[in-house]
Formats: sequence, C-alpha cells, structure tokens
Amino acid sequence: MALISSLDAHKYLRATKTACSWQAGWRSLLLRAYVDPAEVNEFVTPATRDHLIVLVTAGVCDVEVRYRGGWQRVRSEIGNIGMTAPGEAAALRWRGETTHDTLQLHLPAATLDRVAQDLPQRRSMRPALPSGLGTVDPLVSQCMLSLDKAFRDGVPDLYAETAGEMLAAHLLVRYGRFDTQIRTDGNSIRLRRVDAFMRDNLGSPVSLEMLAREAGVSRFHLLRLYKKHFGQTPLKRLTALRMEEAKRLLTRGAEPVTAIAAKCGYENPSHFATAFRRTVGVSPATYRQ
Repeated sequence: MALISSLDAHKYLRATKTACSWQAGWRSLLLRAYVDPAEVNEFVTPATRDHLIVLVTAGVCDVEVRYRGGWQRVRSEIGNIGMTAPGEAAALRWRGETTHDTLQLHLPAATLDRVAQDLPQRRSMRPALPSGLGTVDPLVSQCMLSLDKAFRDGVPDLYAETAGEMLAAHLLVRYGRFDTQIRTDGNSIRLRRVDAFMRDNLGSPVSLEMLAREAGVSRFHLLRLYKKHFGQTPLKRLTALRMEEAKRLLTRGAEPVTAIAAKCGYENPSHFATAFRRTVGVSPATYRQ
C-alpha cells in the first residue's frame, strides 16, 4: 500500500474527529482527538511517512492489531499508548462496551531524522522506532495531553515545535538506543545571543529554527542547552520575556490591551489574555488597575 499524508489519515479511521491542531495553525506536528465507537470490525490504516502515537484518554476495550506478522491483542485502558512506525500499515479491530477517546499524534519523520543526526551515536540509516500496543510511557502521555491543551488554548506553533523535538529525542533514546551526551564548550555565549535575539523580537513570530540559527547549533542541541542553563525551554523563556514587557507597557500608560498584545507577539488578544493570566495570575486589565 502506498504512503499517504498524515493529513489524510483520518479518512481511513472508524472514528469521529473532535479536534485538530492543524486547524489551530500548528505545522510542526499534527495532533487530533477522536471518539471511537465501542466495536469495530477489521480495517486497515495505510502507512504514512510520520511516526504515529495513539494515547487512550477515556474508555476501555479489547483491541487487536496486525502489522506484518500475526495479531497482537491487549486490554486498552486510559494511559495506554500504541505506536505505528513510519512506513508501516496496520490492521485494527476492537470490542468494548462503550465508546473510547484517543489522542493521535503524527510526529514528522523529518523531525526524527533531524534529531537523530544531532545525537552523538549517529546511525547511517534512518532511525527505526517500534510498532505495537500497550506501552505505558508517562512522559509521552503527559506531553500529548499538554499539547492537546496548548493548541486548544491558542498557544503558538513554537510550543509544538519545541515539544516535537523533545519527544523525538525521548523516543530515540528510550526506544532507539541513542545517547544524549553533548559538549558544552562556548554554550553560555550562544545562549546570551539567543536571549538578546528574543528581546529584540518580542513582537515578531519566532521559531525554534530561528533561535537555533542565532545560536549556531541544532534545534535539539539548543533545547538541551536551554534546559540545562535556564531550567526552561526557549518557548517558556520567550513567553516570560513577553509577559515582562507586557507588564511594563500596562503600567506605563493607557495604551490599548490589543496594541500591547501585538507588541508582545500575540495577534489574537484573547490568546494574549490567556497567556498573561496563566503567567501572571490575573488578567491584563486587572494588572493595569
């Protein structure tokens, strides 16, 4: 069976799609939420170029999957994870007493390839990840739940890009036997340069690729360095800087909140208000008062 685009994967499912990160403007990865019927006879999901991760978020059922060999059967419950590797089709069937909910994350093969090249134990071939059901991985589960909330809250794509890099590294290290040790020579200077770049571009769209280019390192390398030196991701650092600027502008005069939101990189004022309240604890109007 030929490869299909992950954007078309939902057409082959026996489920109702309830949310999609693509419609929220994310392009770094694709996350969708589904409600699955209680019982489904055998059907096939075609292979894609991306790595698929399915997280059960509600309900219970007995599910069976077949890749290239025989059928695998597991009791699928909340928190269980299924994965389908790039280029692999899967036949599925299940039976339960009620509907169940899932989050399905399509992690681009390009992201996996890029992160694999940044890991010290490089491979000459593309990274191989497993397919299967019944995995329990708290980091992957929490990451997917956080991504689900983020795109519903209107968080920018930089969040998805950052999470995708981290998730790719985790999958490669845990399931692909890659190492994560990195050299730290000259990192302080690089990170100060990135910090200055952020401050100079608070009102502009900023991507992880732009920050990595400014630092002169790979995106995965930058994520590791930022976590080590600042204890947070580049996105959280950028958000904190934007909120500091927003507080300064709110207390300086009577400039409209919409204008302040734009100066701090938020085209949508409601997204700005949500981010401000999450960071500061009160709404922009209350803070100004």
